[in-house]
Amino acid sequence: MGGSSQTGGSSAAGGTLASGGSTAAGGTASSGGTLITGGAQGSGGTTSGSGGAATVRDGGSSDVPLQRDTATGGSGTGGVGIGGADSGGAATGGSATGGAGGTSTTGQKSTYDNQQAFANLRYGMFIHFNMGTFTDQEWASPNLNPLTFAPSDVNTDQWAAAAKAGGMKFAVLTTKHHDGFALWPTKLSNYNVMNSAYKVDIVKKYVDSFRAAGVIPCLYFSIWDRTQGIAKGSVSAADLNFITGQLTELLGGTYGDIPLIMFDGWTWQMGHNEVPYQLIRETVKALQPNILMVDHNGLTQPFEEDLLNFEHFQVPSTNTYPSTQGNPIMPKWFWHPGYDGVTPDSTGAVYNPLPASSIISRLTATDAHWCNFLLDCPPNRNGVLDKNVVDRLAEVGTTYKPSTNRAALPAQPIQLEHPVSPVAVTATSGTAANAIDGMNDYVSGATVQSLWQSNAGLPQSVTLDFGKVYNNIEYLGYMPRQDHVTAGTVTSAYVTTGNITGYNIYTSTDGTTFSKVATGTWAADGVIKRVQFTPTTARYLRLEATAASGATYAVVSEIDAGGVSNKPLAQ
Repeated sequence: MGGSSQTGGSSAAGGTLASGGSTAAGGTASSGGTLITGGAQGSGGTTSGSGGAATVRDGGSSDVPLQRDTATGGSGTGGVGIGGADSGGAATGGSATGGAGGTSTTGQKSTYDNQQAFANLRYGMFIHFNMGTFTDQEWASPNLNPLTFAPSDVNTDQWAAAAKAGGMKFAVLTTKHHDGFALWPTKLSNYNVMNSAYKVDIVKKYVDSFRAAGVIPCLYFSIWDRTQGIAKGSVSAADLNFITGQLTELLGGTYGDIPLIMFDGWTWQMGHNEVPYQLIRETVKALQPNILMVDHNGLTQPFEEDLLNFEHFQVPSTNTYPSTQGNPIMPKWFWHPGYDGVTPDSTGAVYNPLPASSIISRLTATDAHWCNFLLDCPPNRNGVLDKNVVDRLAEVGTTYKPSTNRAALPAQPIQLEHPVSPVAVTATSGTAANAIDGMNDYVSGATVQSLWQSNAGLPQSVTLDFGKVYNNIEYLGYMPRQDHVTAGTVTSAYVTTGNITGYNIYTSTDGTTFSKVATGTWAADGVIKRVQFTPTTARYLRLEATAASGATYAVVSEIDAGGVSNKPLAQ
């Protein structure tokens, strides 16, 4: 579970789900080079062109679909993505700018087709089962004796049967939570199941049972590892090797095709720069080219991920992005005493699962917005789901029927398939590091963000240093501030003060001579701006703010960059 709340977020309380909201829509506009920009929602602003023969398209215009790309990166095993070679629902490539979707000759699908296939799954089981099950904690303490993990058995067949009876099509298992205990026999740490009281590869049992039941297995993985000491402000090269090594163990073939990996303890803990998004994405996609990545980040629009995950609020009613909404069937995510509904906890209380009517209500709401409902069902200390949970799932399964007339997933924004993470950043004023730290969250009804804010008159700029010269640099993403006028809701308008409305983008190989590759204007809203320009060779990428909304200073929440169709390679 994400955020910095040990209770699992505001949406998890007492077996009931907090009501959600909707987020304001809006598009973007920009130009220069060969350029496509915008979000999947709303209308764009004004545009102006420069440099070469510019092709400019407003974001969100109904007659100009946004870019849908076929990813080319990765040297992994391929696979057929979610649901086999013939899945993917009603959407089939076609109209979106920049690619027709479909399957390549190597079996690799476009990101859009994998997103559509995932959205078609509708309903899944989240399985929080790890060290916290045995410590009565949501976040288990680090460095515990592995023997603390002591199930009498682990009946993954029962989990899978309950999921299937409930109408669930996929599942996500917590292979490693924030304390770092691994449910598989990792060779990189002794803190794993083979040194526990139950010396069985639980990840293998899980994937085998769920595949046999016809339910697609997916994985959850916490980057933050408190036993290993991987945390904000202290991430080392050895830590990065540890992370990629464990991901290689999970995704390298032992457990078969994994269509989704859910990250946690990353963007809200140390961010996507200290543990570079480039490193993690390229590692994961090389091992499993059709896999989708999602992170716990509290956002309402995707940034450095393939899907959105809603945990602290319900799916916004304006959502058009492929996504999941995670909520627990019990008051919290992990199993705790009293959850069987029979044996009281230390306070004398027992707890009942979420009512079937409430689960179906959430399913109906998420289904309408291309959002899969991920219902957490925590196994108990005997390694089985309690009877009250099994019965509730079966009750839902006899009633819930997914809609059959939902439209295909809307065309998605330009996808940064091949990020290049900066190793350094400078700015003409303000704290430059805030523009690339990759940190986002939503806690207790408030957006958590670190902003670069200039402290001198415009123009002002931020310059990314990739550390090496790369070819195929063709994309810049700009995240404006993400806070809302009314705290505690994502339905109110964005705060827009300082958002960049006029910009230039420059590149350089030496940090001295810069060439303009794009220029234009953006709407002042909070929609992420995505600019694609003619591929160029560069070590430095500069975003210059020439105008800002309602202020003499400019604000940046995040900037990212890299390649869309082609992978940038160091020269």
